[in-house]
Amino acid sequence: MSAFARLHPRLRHGIAHDLGWRSLRPVQEEAAAAILAGHNAVILAPTAGGKTEASLFPVLSQILDAGQAPVAALYLCPIRALLNNQERRLQQLTGMVGLDVFKWHGDVAASQKRAFVAQPTHLLMTTPESLEVMLMSERVDAARLFAGLHAVVIDEVHAFAGDDRGAHLAALLERLTRFCGRDLQRIGLSATVGNPAEIGRWLQGSSGRPQALVDPPRGPAARTLRIELCADAGAVASTLQAALQGTKSLVFVESRKQAEATAQDLGAAPALDVFVHHSAVARADRERAEAMFQGEAPAAIVCTSTMELGIDVGDLDRVMQVGAPARVAAFLQRMGRTGRRPGTTSNYTCLCTSDGDLVRALAVFRLAAQGFVEDVEPPRRAVHVLAHQVMALILQEGGISRHRVLDWLAPAAPFAGIGPVELHALVDTMLHRDILCEVDGRLLLGAVGEKVYGARNFFDLYAVFSAPSMVQVLYGAAEVGVVDSAFVRGHDPSDGPLCFRLGGRSWEVQRFEARAGRVHVAPAPAGKAPAWLGQPLLLGFALCRAIKDVLAAPDTAEAAWLSPAAAHALAALRADHDGLVEPGNNALERTAEGLTWHTFAGGRANRALALALAATGSHPWRAGNLGLSAKGLGLAEGLAAIRGLAPEALPSAMAQGAAGFARGELSKFQRCLPPAAEAALLVERLLDGVGAAQVLGEGVVVVA
Repeated sequence: MSAFARLHPRLRHGIAHDLGWRSLRPVQEEAAAAILAGHNAVILAPTAGGKTEASLFPVLSQILDAGQAPVAALYLCPIRALLNNQERRLQQLTGMVGLDVFKWHGDVAASQKRAFVAQPTHLLMTTPESLEVMLMSERVDAARLFAGLHAVVIDEVHAFAGDDRGAHLAALLERLTRFCGRDLQRIGLSATVGNPAEIGRWLQGSSGRPQALVDPPRGPAARTLRIELCADAGAVASTLQAALQGTKSLVFVESRKQAEATAQDLGAAPALDVFVHHSAVARADRERAEAMFQGEAPAAIVCTSTMELGIDVGDLDRVMQVGAPARVAAFLQRMGRTGRRPGTTSNYTCLCTSDGDLVRALAVFRLAAQGFVEDVEPPRRAVHVLAHQVMALILQEGGISRHRVLDWLAPAAPFAGIGPVELHALVDTMLHRDILCEVDGRLLLGAVGEKVYGARNFFDLYAVFSAPSMVQVLYGAAEVGVVDSAFVRGHDPSDGPLCFRLGGRSWEVQRFEARAGRVHVAPAPAGKAPAWLGQPLLLGFALCRAIKDVLAAPDTAEAAWLSPAAAHALAALRADHDGLVEPGNNALERTAEGLTWHTFAGGRANRALALALAATGSHPWRAGNLGLSAKGLGLAEGLAAIRGLAPEALPSAMAQGAAGFARGELSKFQRCLPPAAEAALLVERLLDGVGAAQVLGEGVVVVA
């Protein structure tokens, strides 16, 4: 019997008559078979490949078959915009079978939330942060609300699994399991991930269900790829203006500042509406851009990664990239926005203004052509997230014994291997620092914990990630977006009024209310793109090795990808790197300033090597993505230091070096950690011992 035939009759009727479908796609058949069999599942399909229906058809069928009471299923998304975008789709699917859905996030009115709590729906759409609000809130009886929960669908699961939000989500799933008292069915949806089996193991937690990977075979994708070399930003704008006329297109950039500058440069393009979409733009403006794309008029959205995560803006003609993506997965997500109409082909054009962008773009294209996608690396032994969850459980339970914490959380993959000894060390540290206090055997928030994490009704405990200090930008009563407070505070009034661009428009600051965190603005004729603080770009090991391969020799595909100017520049780069990119060896080059060690290992691995060199007493080395450099160091001394490194010495060198790192805030719960746990967090986030060890296993060739 086909999986379609096993679906509830009401759902089969809706699929045929409301959706007008004659059959299910292979991914939907396979997913329905696995989910109806009671398995957990990771479902892989390209953008617009039908993953949402693949998960929800069998989930809705189970609700109907078993008569499950609300809330029967959760649909979790990484960002509010994706929830907003998916809401109408899920309303259609639930409505055609007589069920209902509710969307809960920070922009939904409190009155609507109260009505939902009083009369829940069968399907709840939310984010992990909003789910945490529900579990911690005194106004929500979470134990009653989620008593009937049977299944959780996690959209864009790869966006969660590799960072702290994934560790937080895994903890939430275990807490929900305690509330409903059953083995929750866990279903993850993803378009691009290199290690889906690992995602499945991360998702499993305490579940005893079998795990299914739904990844039906797909034919080779037809792609049109291009790399153009532009002299400067003006040339980029001219190329974009010519390419985008009469099209609906996305223009991806690698920073919010670059998005504003690029949109400004494009503003003079005739007959083309240009919108800006990034995390600092007001929600209303982002939604207006998404809505305008549903029409037929030519338009372009200049965007950052905010447009990667499945937000449906209809059929696109072009995807352009200013610069080069930093990951293959990002490239595949972005390119997958095109080629969705019959008879069309996915396309992606990189407009590069530097040699670094040129070789990185070509390396990404090569890796994708080889079928490579980065692995997602879920956090292990996430003690800082455990600190967050201790405080969340205190609020959820009104205080909790330290001996019960692991009962709630231990099965979650990010806490695997954290036993009572490590938990007690964490709790004792938090008690010593007055983040917690212990009264009659129950942990409560201490004075420092209340002050640091209790402000704004415990707002900082809803989310595990840290956000930079932002100020709200207002034009009258309308929100324009947000900018870094440091950008506003750092302006020198003697330079005249502060004018900047945000949301594709220019503004002049009229009044800055520092205490309230608000900037009042008025329209201005011109302004600069504001600076937002961010982490330095750390490229991965595989991408940097692909860059080395690009510089070493051409391949058969690149002639079709490169413009004549790009091909000419690449030939010159290859000549410049002659002798520096030999396979199996890492060149040590003597320069006018000292030495450069061309490892092509990525920023995290090179940082680890720099620490290992420092541990031997060597002259200081500065780490970049493609190598390390040492000013004023002689060849004999540098070569001896490198050859004296041993892979087995890396762990201790990294741990000692991390202990001496400047204490930047990698996590807002970093202050909760014992010294050893904090050092381990720094090593995990900032260093790559595996890549460094591979470098040390290779040869060193001296280039004079």
